[in-house]
Amino acid sequence: MAVTDYRTLIDSSRTYNGLTWNEGVYAAGDGVQFRSADGAFHEAVRLSDRAYLFLTEVSPARDSCDTQVVEDSDWLHVQFRFKGSGFEQVGARHLIETPERSCIVSRYPQGSVIEREIPRAETWKYACLYLCPTALTSLLDIDASMLPETSNWMALQRYPEFRCNTLPLFPALIAPLSDIFACTFRGQMRRAYMRAKSLEILATLLHTLDQASEPPKENAIKLSSADLTKLAQARSIMAEHLVDPLSLAELARRVGLNRTKLAMGFKATYGDSVQAYWRDARLVRAKELLQSGAMEVTEAAFSAGYSELSSFTRAFTRKFGILPKTLKRKVGIDAGRRRDRTPSL
Repeated sequence: MAVTDYRTLIDSSRTYNGLTWNEGVYAAGDGVQFRSADGAFHEAVRLSDRAYLFLTEVSPARDSCDTQVVEDSDWLHVQFRFKGSGFEQVGARHLIETPERSCIVSRYPQGSVIEREIPRAETWKYACLYLCPTALTSLLDIDASMLPETSNWMALQRYPEFRCNTLPLFPALIAPLSDIFACTFRGQMRRAYMRAKSLEILATLLHTLDQASEPPKENAIKLSSADLTKLAQARSIMAEHLVDPLSLAELARRVGLNRTKLAMGFKATYGDSVQAYWRDARLVRAKELLQSGAMEVTEAAFSAGYSELSSFTRAFTRKFGILPKTLKRKVGIDAGRRRDRTPSL
C-alpha cells in the first residue's frame, strides 16, 4: 500500500505527478511549488510546526486513490473544494463525500487510515490546511477551553472519535482563498503572505462555526468563478483610483458586471460595500503617508482623494480613533527619539 505522509510534501527532492519543481519560490524547508507548461501546479507551505497549507490545480487523466495513515497524534484536515469531487473512507465506519464548492473540516484520531478517491476530471482544484490541534491554538493564539462546542472539537487536546463538518464554500472564505491562488510573491514574503491568509481563513471558519450549529445560509446572490474574478478585478481597479474614485456604473462597466451584481457581490465577498471599501482604502493610504513622515496632514488628505480637510479629519478619526495631526505629531516625536538614540561616529 502506497502511503502518503503530508509532512514530507515540502521536500523539493520529491517529485509530484511529473510536474517540474519551481526553484526559488520558497526558502529551503519553507515550502515547494511544482508547475507544468500547461498551468497545472501543486504547492505545499510549512506555516509552522505541524501546520501546512496545500494548493493543487491539476487535470487527473485517470481515477486514482491516495492513502494516508495518521500516526503520531490527532490531525485536522480542512479542505476547500473549488472543482472536482470525491470520497474519503476513514477507517471501516465513515464514508465522507467531498463535493465541489464545499468546505470539509475533519478531525482524524491518531491511528486513522484514510483512503481518498481522486476521480478523473477536467480540472481538480482545491486548497487544504493540514495541522494538529496544538498548531491551531498556537497559530491563532487561542485557548480551546474558551471556544464553544461548535468549534472546540477542532482544538481540544483529546477528542475520542472522528468528526467531520461540511459547509458550503461561502464568499467570506472564497476571497482569501482566491488571494492565495493569485499570489505572485516569492521567498520569505510569499510564506508570510500564505501564513497571514491561512490565519484569516481559520479565523473566518471558527467564527462561522461559532455563529450557529447549522451551516450558514447561502447568499441570496449567486456568484460564479467568473463573477469572483471580476470582483477581484474591481478591487484592483479601486486601489488604482484612490484619488479619483470611479462611479459604481463606471466600475461595473469596466469589469463587465451589472451594478446590482457588483454591489451585492462585492458586499458578500469582501464584507464591505464598494463605497465603504474605497473610503477605507483611501484612509489607510493617508495613514501610511503620515506614518512615513513624507507628507503633512493636508497633503496626505489630498493624496487620498479628499478635497476638504474637515471631511478627511472626521473620517480619519472615526476610522483609526486618532486625529491625523496627532498621529503626525507622534510620528515626528518617535523619529526624534530614534535620532537621539543613534550613536554618533
